[in-house]
Formats: sequence, structure tokens, C-alpha cells
Amino acid sequence: MSQPPLELPFQIATLVKKYIAGEITPDEQAALDEWINLSERNKALWAEILQGQASEWASTPLRSYDMEAVIDTIHHKINKNKKRHFFIYGAVAAAVLMIIAVGLQYLKVLTPPATEMEMVVIGNEVPPGTSKARLVMANGSTIGLDKDGDSSFTEGKDVQVQQQQGVLSFQARHNAKEQPSYNTLITPKGGEYKLVLNDGTVVWLNAASAIRFPNRFSGKQRAVELTGEAYFEVTHDPQRPFIVNANGTAIQVLGTEFDVKAYKAAITYTTLVNGAVRVAPTGSKGQVLQPGQMARSGNGGLSITNADVEQVIAWKNKQIILRDADLRDIMEELARWYNVDVMYAGDFKAATGLTVEISRDVPLKKILEMIMLTKSARFKIDGDVVTVLPFR
Repeated sequence: MSQPPLELPFQIATLVKKYIAGEITPDEQAALDEWINLSERNKALWAEILQGQASEWASTPLRSYDMEAVIDTIHHKINKNKKRHFFIYGAVAAAVLMIIAVGLQYLKVLTPPATEMEMVVIGNEVPPGTSKARLVMANGSTIGLDKDGDSSFTEGKDVQVQQQQGVLSFQARHNAKEQPSYNTLITPKGGEYKLVLNDGTVVWLNAASAIRFPNRFSGKQRAVELTGEAYFEVTHDPQRPFIVNANGTAIQVLGTEFDVKAYKAAITYTTLVNGAVRVAPTGSKGQVLQPGQMARSGNGGLSITNADVEQVIAWKNKQIILRDADLRDIMEELARWYNVDVMYAGDFKAATGLTVEISRDVPLKKILEMIMLTKSARFKIDGDVVTVLPFR
């Protein structure tokens, strides 16, 4: 059931309407069953629908409801809570959004005319990011990388470098004698890339990030430098600890999986997925994290809290997950991945308590159209600039 993000929800709503009215065909029932069994969330939603179905809804034309009235109802429901929660769930986004927002009292789900959406999100479409980066070699030369590249070359006499399908890998000869040279892999806004170091450690580099690393590890430790964000799966080697240096913080591991986020100057967030790491700001012995914990370090300070691991590593799993977030935080995340600059008009005050869960493959305009339904903001896209305006 592969459909564009804004078409499938309303297709499902139509099937539900036919089911309630007893007019659904066998093929349509099969399509509805496929959607129901797609996820536990869909099953739970279907159970709620069956409990609260209204016969009057089945006899009402799907498109007869006024879009502004539905949005007003959603806005009223949201404002009844202390915090506004706006959920975007990929393929079923609009349907789930509206059903949950009105408390499942009625399935008043409809497709707003394209012109109504365009009145809110004006401008060109912005595609999502892709696998792209550039490799700056030790000698200063630069190599462009993308997901379709397929090439290999030798760096010096001892190291083989290969680029294939969005993965850059380094392999050194066992009897390598040359001194290691340092390279830097850089992703732009709207880019990401996967790196395999010569010890087998795998690094996923997020958008607007850079990692400096040796073409082969030698000596008693394996050290890299990071700005931006990366997810590491470190090859176990108790004789040579792996160290990530980011914003004056050293993260030391033996073999584990963890995320390091160091976009903001002097502040580093380290989230441990499994294994163990020691996080040590400059001049400190540091502390050891347990799986599921996050360390915030910087300016000599260190604090540890429990982490929402699913949210932290969502980018690595091709998702955007931001829970209970400020709209400015959401726009900052979108700006990096969609390679846009965000401007705020006038006295704009960002909404809080918003939650976004959606695939990173969805075009930007679709996400903004859904955010608009919360009446948090309006948006205008002009090339690679997104202007956020008050919803009035």
C-alpha cells in the first residue's frame, strides 16, 4: 500500500467510512486489513474506531466537513492540555492526527483542497537530504562522495580506500610501516554518510558534521575528532581504547554503540545505547555511562540523565523524532536535514510541547503542512529559505 504521505490517510478514512456503512468490497477490505496490521499503533487506533464509531458519520459525505472547522476543533482540543502534542506518523499522519485530536468521537477526516494548503505553505518543494559528503585528504586534496559512487584508490603504500553505495571504508595492510595520515570526512547540510575505519568501527555521520580520523590506527589508542553528530559502533579491542574528542570532551570506549552530538559550541551530548563509555570533560576524570543514559558535558561541567534513546538515534534509522519539543528546535533539525535556512518573522513566539515522528524521506513541505494544523505557525518557502510566521 505505497501512497504519497498525504494521500494514504484519506484513502484509509474512505475505507473506514465504507466499512461502517457496510459498503466495503473484498478488495477494499483487504487493503484496510493491510493497513490495520501494519503496526501496533494502527491496531490500537482501529480498536478505538470500532468502539466509538457513529452511524451518522457513515451517511455523511466525506468531503462535506469544513476544513477550518476541523482545524478549529483540533486547535481547541490541543489547547485544553498544558502542553500541545502534535504527532506526525508518516503514511497515516493526517488521519491519525485528526482522529486523535478530536478524541475519536467522529471520523471527520477529509482531504483539504490543494489551494487551502498552498495558502499556508507557499513556495517551492524542498527534497530531503541524501548520502553525500566530501573527503579532505591529508595532502589537502578533496574528493566528492555520494550514494552512487563506486571507486577505490590507495593512500600512500599501505592503505586501500573504497567508496561504494554511500559507504567509505579504509583498510590497511597488516605489515604497514608508513606513519598514519589524517583525513576529514565532511557532510553538508542535507547530507549524511557512512564510514568504516580500518579497525572495523562503523560511523554514521549526520548532516552538517565532520570527523577527523587516521587512515589507520597505530599505537595504544584509537582516537578521532568530531564536530556535529555521529553514531558509533566500535570494534572491541581492550588493548586499544577508542576515544572520541568533541568540544573539549573525551569519550572513551572499548567496544560499544553510542551517539555523540556536538553541534553547539562547547556542549557535547553523549548517549549510550549499549556497552560502557567514560565521558570526561577537559580537566576531569569523568564518569562512566550505563546503557540508556545521556551525558551533557561542556565548560568543565558534566551531568547525566536518562535518555530517550529512540529519539536520539532516530536520524541514524532514517527518522525524525522530536518529543515535547519547542518549534524552534524542530525547525533547527529540519534545517540541517533539508539544507535550508530558517528565518522568523516579526514577534514570532515558538510553540512548545510539540512532538514529531516521521520518516526523513518525506519532502519538507508535507511536514510543514502538518505542523500548520496545530496553528503553531505558517510557513513560506523561497528557494532554500523558510520563513516562519505567526498563525493568524
